[in-house]
Amino acid sequence: MSTPEPLPVFSPGDGLSATLAEMDRLYKADRDNAIRGQHFIKTLHGFVARQLRDRLHPAAMRAGVRVVEEASVFGSHKAKDVDVAVIHPTSGPLVLVGARSQMSSIGNNVLNYYQDIVGEAVSLEERYPMTVHSYVYLHPRRFTRSKSNDSVVETDYARYAKMYRAITGRDDVLYKNVSGVYDQFAYLVVDFEADPIQLCDDLVAAAVPDVDLSIRTFVDRVVETYQRRNIWFDLFV
Repeated sequence: MSTPEPLPVFSPGDGLSATLAEMDRLYKADRDNAIRGQHFIKTLHGFVARQLRDRLHPAAMRAGVRVVEEASVFGSHKAKDVDVAVIHPTSGPLVLVGARSQMSSIGNNVLNYYQDIVGEAVSLEERYPMTVHSYVYLHPRRFTRSKSNDSVVETDYARYAKMYRAITGRDDVLYKNVSGVYDQFAYLVVDFEADPIQLCDDLVAAAVPDVDLSIRTFVDRVVETYQRRNIWFDLFV
């Protein structure tokens, strides 16, 4: 029987370094539970939500705009739970962010998950074409191959970075006619074996030098996309 997940120990105002350190703590305390549980990935949700909340314009807050984690929104065919959403009380979702961590069986499942997140983009963009649609994906730099084979292998992060590059950068002019491509994407490769934990943005940048997939700039890029697309409502500062 796995042990209960430890409660978060970092304050809500902490930034990326504290968020990664907390994810590291949860992972090393109980790897199986971190992979299958919710506290691990919700730590990353919380980081994105706090950054978006901190950027909300006072006029948007007066209008009732909220940043919601685990928001249930309607897709083109059914309701979907979106990890982080910026929602206007009458106009609906203005920004939607999905997030996923894949810590094991990466070679076996990454293509299935890739298909899933493309399908999610299609469904939500068909219903909300003007919304800023974004995604955050996390892989470990190295992972244990399987329960029956405890050899440690390197994640093929260069290949996966190119895959995520292919589904980011929705056109600023023709975005209403494009689906299945996200406006912004963050791909985190994290070395959980390093001490302290290390975010390997340099490896991702070397694989896809023509696009920014860093979590460090992710919310800034989301805000900039929103501001280019929606000039009549000051959602962010």
